Amino acid sequence: MLTLLSVPSSPKVILAVHESFYSGELVPARLTSLRRDEERSFRASPFTRPYYICAALTTDLLAPARGLMALSTWPSERRMVGPLSPRVHLLTAVTRLGEHLTALDEVRPAARKMLWRLSVSIPGVAGFPDDIDPVAVVDAAQQELAVHRDADLREREVAAERAARQLGEPAAQLFGIRLGVAGKRGYEAG
Repeated sequence: MLTLLSVPSSPKVILAVHESFYSGELVPARLTSLRRDEERSFRASPFTRPYYICAALTTDLLAPARGLMALSTWPSERRMVGPLSPRVHLLTAVTRLGEHLTALDEVRPAARKMLWRLSVSIPGVAGFPDDIDPVAVVDAAQQELAVHRDADLREREVAAERAARQLGEPAAQLFGIRLGVAGKRGYEAG
């Protein structure tokens, strides 16, 4: 699913896309612990597999973005999440799903509904799930994406460069750093 969406995504979105576009069961409980399991696997034997499900990292703290999964094969800047990233990621995912729908010979009603649900907030998208035009959705998403994409990319590239300098080990670059309390200072009444 992450390959189809091509952006860091939440387990909820991954499950919804899977259910809408594909057959077969994807167990929600498995997705919940997947990122943690992947990190343990990577730390035990780094780079023994072609890819890992890893964390999207926040541009400010280089910490795991809560609830967002990414692929280890993506460039670092693609795994970063800044303030504009949620909108850019939505528009990118809608574009990818719309293009995927136009390439299918037969479109499942659930897939149309999924595209509609994700695209209703995009200016210029009209219609209902049964009659939504994937080509028009892609065009509308691309128009708005042009407004936000460059600023978001610049911020993510700067963060990726900083991550390369500050997060030395590969595991930290893929899974982020855990934030903790630096020191406890009690309040003293003067």
